[in-house]
Amino acid sequence: MTVNIRATKADTPAAPLDVIALYRTMVTARVTNDLLKTRKTQGKYPFYIGCGGHESMAAVVAALQEDDWLALYYRDMAAWLQRTGDKYAPIREAYSRTTGPMSAGRNMPSHYSSKRHRILPTFSEVGGLASFAGGVGFSIKRHQGKELIMCSLGDGGAATNDFYVLFRQAAIHQLPILIVVEDNGWAITTPSAIQWAGSLVEWAKGGGVYAEEVDGTDAMAAYEATSRLAEHIRSGRGPALMHLRLGLLDPHSSSTDIKAYRKKEEIELTAATKDSVKNFGRWLIERGYLQEADIDRIRKEIRAELDGVEREVVQEPEPTAERVMEHVLYVPQWRENIPRGAKRKISMLEAINDALIELAQRDPDFFVYGQDVGSPRGGVFGATSKLVTQFPKSAISSPLNEHLIVGTVAGASMKDGKARCAEIQFVDYHQSATQVIRLAARIPYQCFGDWTVPMLIRTKSGSGGGGPISNSEAGGGAFGHSNAGEQWFTTVPGMITVCPSTPFDAKGLLLESARAQSPVVFLERGRLYRSEPPKDSQGNTIAALAEYWQVPDGYYTLPLGKARRLRIGDGPTRLAIIAWGTMVLEAGIAAANVVNRVGGTIEIVDLRTLTPFDEETVAAAVKAANRVIVATEEADLTSFGHYIHSWIVEKCFYDLDGTPLLISALQAPAAPYNAPEEAAFFPSATTIEAKINALLAE
Repeated sequence: MTVNIRATKADTPAAPLDVIALYRTMVTARVTNDLLKTRKTQGKYPFYIGCGGHESMAAVVAALQEDDWLALYYRDMAAWLQRTGDKYAPIREAYSRTTGPMSAGRNMPSHYSSKRHRILPTFSEVGGLASFAGGVGFSIKRHQGKELIMCSLGDGGAATNDFYVLFRQAAIHQLPILIVVEDNGWAITTPSAIQWAGSLVEWAKGGGVYAEEVDGTDAMAAYEATSRLAEHIRSGRGPALMHLRLGLLDPHSSSTDIKAYRKKEEIELTAATKDSVKNFGRWLIERGYLQEADIDRIRKEIRAELDGVEREVVQEPEPTAERVMEHVLYVPQWRENIPRGAKRKISMLEAINDALIELAQRDPDFFVYGQDVGSPRGGVFGATSKLVTQFPKSAISSPLNEHLIVGTVAGASMKDGKARCAEIQFVDYHQSATQVIRLAARIPYQCFGDWTVPMLIRTKSGSGGGGPISNSEAGGGAFGHSNAGEQWFTTVPGMITVCPSTPFDAKGLLLESARAQSPVVFLERGRLYRSEPPKDSQGNTIAALAEYWQVPDGYYTLPLGKARRLRIGDGPTRLAIIAWGTMVLEAGIAAANVVNRVGGTIEIVDLRTLTPFDEETVAAAVKAANRVIVATEEADLTSFGHYIHSWIVEKCFYDLDGTPLLISALQAPAAPYNAPEEAAFFPSATTIEAKINALLAE
């Protein structure tokens, strides 16, 4: 029987709703939940987290449109079923089958995800998806779309930084976002009263977001409220929050004993009064849509159907170990292109400006988002000054919140399938966004390639400004402005890390980075923004490096993951130096001074891309030179430089005539403000030259 009704309130702009179909969806979620709980108890798989009590989320999704986006909570099986109709998926993922559409069996059960159905990937990190949802809403508004995004999370999730970031994204930019807080009274074993003080609804309204309290144990109330709030959003009146009161019928997960932290009376009262499936069944009977016998019949029919689904699923293939490295990283295949524009000598800062202009010309929806980037100056360093002048809508100033900046760009990049750019003023400040960065890098792997996050993160890194340490005054960046940064990103699986040393490389690598489907962090050394080509101790420009200050106009790209070999001097190679960023210039100065005095050639391998780094080129340089120095601006702790050093020792041992040397900053926080201590803290050409002399003397 199909019954189409309208929501009971006359002023509710809801589309007709098939209440019997909605009820069957909710029952399907409950029966699936009970089946999977039983199979976990029987040892069929290691973990399950239930949805019992949250089935009215099907009514929430029923009130939305098919092209609306969803960012679901791990208790939202009913929402998944309402949107997709896929009964196989929850069972496939519980049994870790390769046929699972959410992660092909790679992730835990109940982590809902489907690019086809516009469902963003759920994370175990509670609330972690929130800022990505804000980014999708940001993109919808930029494209003047008619759809909205619904982001749901639990009462525990509403206490996270992620939730507050989403709230600010929505309120500040007036985004088309419906925030649903599914409050079942418990965040694992902690009552929801611990998660916030006072009224969540009043708090939201005070922050500029319209909000309502809704009884989520009543499916029709949830449907009517969602319809009303969705209309509020679509009419341009801004975002909305729904505080959905529910009851949790199960323990937090299969790892939790419900009786260990909840009183018997509270459990029984919840089951008697807050069971949304039973409540909706009674509602249908009272209005004559169903009879008592139908309730049991529908449940049995669905259980029989799911038993058949399960029998099919257990015969489907399981993952094999051979696929464990699939979908980790997406480095674009480089298409060789010869720069045809006229060359001119420019700084790295101007080269970055030019690259951003090229991206905006090719993609009208491209944007840079970050603190001050939309100001007339184009950020504190002026990296977006040309963008502000020529494409002002593509340079957007953000609140002072790196988590918000990166989350917005990550979500927009996921939705658009193209790189959007976050600017973080100083790499030191990225740390409030570390979870977002790590999750963004993990998404393709977690979803087995269904979703990608092609975002750019540009940031000033390293010490000071104004050129090589050897040729200029100390930078004076002090603490909070001087970290190298690569130690934070090169350890994140799924992240591409780039650190150019010249203007030519900065432009070409940034343009190629925009083609990557994995997140790229682009480390821009502050000392190189306005630096001139380096000179040796006699005042002569080092030609091998100087040519890379001549930058072609127009569009060109350079390959990611490919190092450059620079030869300083003539004759046989005496030594190889592995470096990147500012240390390439320092190494060039040191090498030039040495070969001017003793002759021969010193080769510098400019990695350019740190992850994935060019193993073949490094190995070839080591084999040719037999003596190696690794030079990094990082502190002498666990660092990327140490990783390169140990890689050479492990992979190139028999090509070495001695132990490779590692030159790095000191084991102290980066960096003292006063000139004498700062100059002593960072390695320079003088440091490198002394090590070269010692190595050649052996």
